[in-house]
This record gives sequence, C-alpha cells and structure tokens, in this order.
Amino acid sequence: MKTALIEAFPARRQIPMCEEERNPIVATQQAPAGLVADLLMTAERELAAFYIAVVRRYGPEEARRAAYDWIKEIETMDWPLDKTVLNWRHVSIVAADCVAARVIERPPNL
Repeated sequence: MKTALIEAFPARRQIPMCEEERNPIVATQQAPAGLVADLLMTAERELAAFYIAVVRRYGPEEARRAAYDWIKEIETMDWPLDKTVLNWRHVSIVAADCVAARVIERPPNL
C-alpha cells in the first residue's frame, strides 16, 4: 500500500512549480509565510476567474491550455519581499495573448 501511495504522488523535485531553481517564490527564503499565503490566495482567485472566462468562450480544452500559460507566466515573475501587491492582470493578459494566438484561426464554441 505504501509503495502505491509513493508512486501515486511524484516527489517534490519532479514538480516544476516546486523546483527552487525554477520558481522564484519557492527560492525566496526571506518572504514571510503570511505574505506568500496571501499572494497565492489572490493568484488563485485571478486564475480561477481567467479560467472560467476561457471555459465559457472556448471550452474546457482551451481553458486547460490557458491555465497552463497563466502558470508558466507566473513562474517568470519576481515575487516581492514586502507587502507589495502583484499585478495579476498582467499575467492574465499575457496568457490571454497566448489563447488569442491559438484560436485566431478557429471560431469560439458558442
């Protein structure tokens, strides 16, 4: 049973968002835990709103790709060490640009 559980969940080093060398928020040891939690909570809300908008317009498959684009963009951001509010709309705009590039040739699911 323990072996199956270990195989079901990949090790932390295999998940790109958790890799310290690739994700600035994981690598930032100085950021207070409360700040990180607040930033991730607001990021989650923004991603959810973006995902829902794409699902409604283009369907779940394109929304999955769009969410991946959104997450890739967030991984490139520099995370603040103080209480600065991040501009999540910038991340959504970059991801929306990726969506537009993919769907420009085909009509939306209506």
